[in-house]
Amino acid sequence: MSKNYTSSTLIRLFAIGLNALGAVLLLPFVLKSLGENAFGLWSMANAIVGYLLLLDFGIAYACTRYLALHGDDKRAWQMTLSTSMFLSLLLTGLLLLVAVLVQFSVPQLEQALRDVITILLVEVALSVPLRLYQSILRAEVRYLEIGWFETVRISLRLLGIPLILWLGGGLIAILLYASVVNVLFFTLMLISVYRRDKTVYVQWQAVDWQHLKALLRFSKYTALSQTADFFKYRTDNVLVGVLIGIQAVAPYAIMIVLIDMLTQILMRFQSYWDTIIIRQVGEQRLASALDTLLTSLQIGVGLALLAVFNTWLVGETFLTLWVGQSYAYLNLPLTIFTLTLLGLAVQLATTPYFNAVGKQKANALLGVSEMGIKLVLLWPFSTLFATDGIIYASVLAAFLATLLRMNSLAAALSVRPTRLWRMVACKTLPATLLVMSLWGLTFLGARAGLHGWVLLALMLTLETLLFFLILKKRHVPNHLLIFTTCLKPHSNTH
Repeated sequence: MSKNYTSSTLIRLFAIGLNALGAVLLLPFVLKSLGENAFGLWSMANAIVGYLLLLDFGIAYACTRYLALHGDDKRAWQMTLSTSMFLSLLLTGLLLLVAVLVQFSVPQLEQALRDVITILLVEVALSVPLRLYQSILRAEVRYLEIGWFETVRISLRLLGIPLILWLGGGLIAILLYASVVNVLFFTLMLISVYRRDKTVYVQWQAVDWQHLKALLRFSKYTALSQTADFFKYRTDNVLVGVLIGIQAVAPYAIMIVLIDMLTQILMRFQSYWDTIIIRQVGEQRLASALDTLLTSLQIGVGLALLAVFNTWLVGETFLTLWVGQSYAYLNLPLTIFTLTLLGLAVQLATTPYFNAVGKQKANALLGVSEMGIKLVLLWPFSTLFATDGIIYASVLAAFLATLLRMNSLAAALSVRPTRLWRMVACKTLPATLLVMSLWGLTFLGARAGLHGWVLLALMLTLETLLFFLILKKRHVPNHLLIFTTCLKPHSNTH
């Protein structure tokens, strides 16, 4: 398990790095080749895909949940896949119908925009049923394969789009190519499942109407959670412009790009444990599920703390090199903004447990509550602190939502909240001490007169060594004192 976790995490992080590097290099070339108008449409198209995939209504995640709960019961898998496929194909038909209407029945839209929307609708329509095979790979904890497929998709996009533009292709050509590559990404998962299991798990006589109702009950709350997560930062640029002014949007958007990148990294590390938690609950190994939840939380909190530390350490230098000296002042607010990752780590660790034990409604409401708290705080905080107020509201909302989430988890586990907090504190203490030590070493190095670049290189080298050590061990071993004073998570629980 440790080796598989290390390999799958590294390949998915490689995909993130490749995508980030490619985006930096590709963006100026696309802008120059397409011009501002077509480039704007291309940027909008990339965002629209994210919105359209929300039309999945949580079916793929619901499918993953039921597959993991049923373990090796392939008959149950057949019923889940067949029923999920039925729902997905209904959605595919609806999207294709909308694509036809947009292309031929909305003459007031310019032809280029109609073509863009049509291509995206068709892409999502084809992707929705194919995503179910990604659910199978997740249920079988085959994240290494998903990582390789991500790398193939990103590589094809980064190589193909510049080539098409160089050969004289325009906006529609690169959109069609990107859509084909995205559909290929999900098709590779179908091929992988079929090669391994010699079946696609779909038999229409296995469609069960009671199971369909159960899937819909689960997926509607999952869709609510996905929507809340998607809009957690995406709507902020608009809110900043309305509350503070257009001049504040650009600095805030710069910070959002970095926060979103850190969020993706955190999700890659913690998503590995989701299916394991769900499967352990399905096998009624609730103590093991809690142990795994705490492991995910330990890794997430450790990475979140490292993100805070590294943003403080390298933020000013990075911002200066990336967007210029005039934006270097964003280092402090950006560092504060990264504190929201602590709340995200708790959310990512607890969500699969809530969903596995049938508390998906509570989990969805907890996700929405964070958005609600933030919206309530935005106006007074932005009035008092301007752009920084948006950040303070986000951080405070994340911490208040975390308190609510931990209390709900304690109730689901039938333990006192103080006991749960003690378990979490004990599990995350090694990571906390590690980051505090790095901070202390940084201050000592600065007091000793080390040059800034030397100190930076030294700390990053030390972190890299610790990173590979932690991956190899799966998590930082508890010190003997912590081990003997902290309660075992599986004692006096379910």
